[in-house]
Amino acid sequence: MYVREFRALLLFYFSYIFFVTFSRSLLPTYFLKEGFSFKEIVASGGIIFLAQLICLFIFKKPSLLIAWRFSLIAWLIFILLVVRLENHLQFYLAMIANGISIFLFFIVYNVIHFDYTPQNRRGESTAVMVAFGPIISIIAPFAAGILAQIKFSLVWLVSGIVFIFCYYLTFLQKDFSYEYSIKKALSYVAATRIYVFLEGIWEAMVFAVIPVYTLFFINTPLNYGIFASYLALLGAISSFILGKFTDKIQKRAVFLYPVTVIMAVVTYLFPFATESLNLWIILTGAISFLLPIFWNLTIAMVVDTHQDLKLAMPGREVFLSSGRTLGILIAFISFSLEKSPQIIFLVLGSVLLLFPIALYWNTRIKKHYQYL
Repeated sequence: MYVREFRALLLFYFSYIFFVTFSRSLLPTYFLKEGFSFKEIVASGGIIFLAQLICLFIFKKPSLLIAWRFSLIAWLIFILLVVRLENHLQFYLAMIANGISIFLFFIVYNVIHFDYTPQNRRGESTAVMVAFGPIISIIAPFAAGILAQIKFSLVWLVSGIVFIFCYYLTFLQKDFSYEYSIKKALSYVAATRIYVFLEGIWEAMVFAVIPVYTLFFINTPLNYGIFASYLALLGAISSFILGKFTDKIQKRAVFLYPVTVIMAVVTYLFPFATESLNLWIILTGAISFLLPIFWNLTIAMVVDTHQDLKLAMPGREVFLSSGRTLGILIAFISFSLEKSPQIIFLVLGSVLLLFPIALYWNTRIKKHYQYL
């Protein structure tokens, strides 16, 4: 699996994830210090995913080198916009640049990663891709927190250095391009779109609710960085648990039943943790441990079910971004109506519980689809 091109690809992926993770890991504390409210910080995530969704309908002929270079530039623009926030418009423009960057990177990466992967090793390959985030996040937030204690501008300085390294690595990549039709892509992923959409809604939990709600307990850069590193460590431990194992038995979807049910139950328990830091640490740790396994399984489900990834990945991204945008909208409403939001946990827990129900309905009752 690890041919020369794939190794160069993984090196770039590793550096990009470090660049993004390091520069954004302390942003909730930074935005809070700059005077933004909890609900405004939550809303920023919705703008990011909405920007991604719009990009999917505009850029339908992505080229690897062009996409990745502009992705890095867009993220650099994001950093430059947040370095010194003067007004809300600047804040929202930064979020749009953030969304464009992530879109331009992953619309190509998700296709080429599995192009380099043999059919019988896709579980392991997915585990590698999913694991990089938690592994990097063990170090990056803690390092950023230490630098921020000295001076926050050091975080931006290191981010600039990493940007230069990432941009250099694009010259080591083999160019790749493809064209897709949104209409065909949406139709092509009919077998998995409901699961991807539900996944996206629930992911408001990890992209908005947990990062922002943690500010009720922890709001200094160093302590927040330590907390993020703790969550990442648990994610890294679980990242490779199912990779090789599910490649051997080729029954990945079976594991989605217990994983989603357990994650839904844990989500339901969060209202009990809103007044207890210790319980909050335990429950967020449980989610962080299960999350890489969940992502491993859901990505593998799409890859195993749909052979033409040039159509499957854009289709997946449309439903995933739509779900994430809706989920964060629900979170925003919850943070707007409640001083100490709790309803959001019940809503997101119920959404995730629909995942195994839909899976059972489609495979056992209606027998529309069969998944590996």
